Amino acid sequence: MPDEPENRACYHRFNRGRRHRRLAARPHIAIRQYHIPPPPPPPAAQASPRPISPENGIEFVESDLRLEWSWAPELTNIQRYAVRIWTQDKPYQEIWTVDNRLSVQTAIDSFSVAVGRYFWQVAVVNVNADGAFESMGSEWSETFELRRVRRRSIPARAYADMSAAARYFHDLSLNVSDTIDAVHRFIHNSSLTDEQLSYAPDYSDAIDMMFNYTQGYSGEQPLLQCDGRSTAMLTILQELGVESRLVFLYRPAPGYLAQHTVLEIFNPDTQRWQVHDLGSSDFYYVEADSMERVSAERILFGSLDTLLGCPIAGGPCTVKGMQKKHEYFRALRYGYTYEIWVNPDRFEVSTRFEGQGGRNLAEFIGDGWPQRVTIRMDSWENAGSGSGKSQ
Repeated sequence: MPDEPENRACYHRFNRGRRHRRLAARPHIAIRQYHIPPPPPPPAAQASPRPISPENGIEFVESDLRLEWSWAPELTNIQRYAVRIWTQDKPYQEIWTVDNRLSVQTAIDSFSVAVGRYFWQVAVVNVNADGAFESMGSEWSETFELRRVRRRSIPARAYADMSAAARYFHDLSLNVSDTIDAVHRFIHNSSLTDEQLSYAPDYSDAIDMMFNYTQGYSGEQPLLQCDGRSTAMLTILQELGVESRLVFLYRPAPGYLAQHTVLEIFNPDTQRWQVHDLGSSDFYYVEADSMERVSAERILFGSLDTLLGCPIAGGPCTVKGMQKKHEYFRALRYGYTYEIWVNPDRFEVSTRFEGQGGRNLAEFIGDGWPQRVTIRMDSWENAGSGSGKSQ
């Protein structure tokens, strides 16, 4: 077998070549590497608790408020939340708790501030073994404000949906008190009181006529009397987010029941109702000593001797201005309700009126059904104590 070594070498070379070809023919298998990100770091510790609710600047009427806040770390067994609440010129009260919410009704009631601004903030405090203050566990939070009001503001209409007149007053950027007077003057200057014509229930078409007249687009003015003018002003103020209501006044006259309509507006600046008389002589009414504007209830039940009438067009407030319409403040009702407020010293409720088909006041208001009518004869002392509608 002289050729065996050479043949064996050829065999090895041949088989080694076949093995290389087989390996080369196999598909390439890639090894995929997965990158697993590290876990996110824990949230950074807050420098102070964060107030959550009520929202900053919110209005409230009743005192049953619950404050709530967040704090990223959990309290330890030697920590407490310290909540401070205060108002205007009165010092704060501090309340400690382990919960992140707290009722502050008792604290608010103790301040005896029916209208005004309240403030609150919260912090974490460390306590010692006796539960007394040891050190601050955080900074104090930002201060949140709460506005206590007699009535919450009504929402204004979206600007794009406002009438041209309402957008005009919106764009003046006046405070609410000045806006109310500006709208009254607008109606005084752009409508006539010779008679009352028929318009849309909200007098929106009459408002458009007035706006076109003031802008010089038209020389036509709507013909409106007290009810129509008052309703037109109510419509504009409602678009601007200012609450108002019609007040119907009644007084006995020879042979009939005389009626008049005024508008009572809740002024957010003063947090009080104020009367605007949009009859043939446009007035608002004030206390002679303080010049504060008054409500319909105040005029009905209070002394007329201390009131002045102020022309919306300008000029001095006078007793004569009040006397032009004070005779009507004998009985009233708010809007189309069946509740009548009567001053019994000025109005005898049993009187029947020929012009109203021989009906008395309750029968007239109740459309022949006096049972549905409630008559209130509050004294001014009770009305002024906060139980009355003027609040």
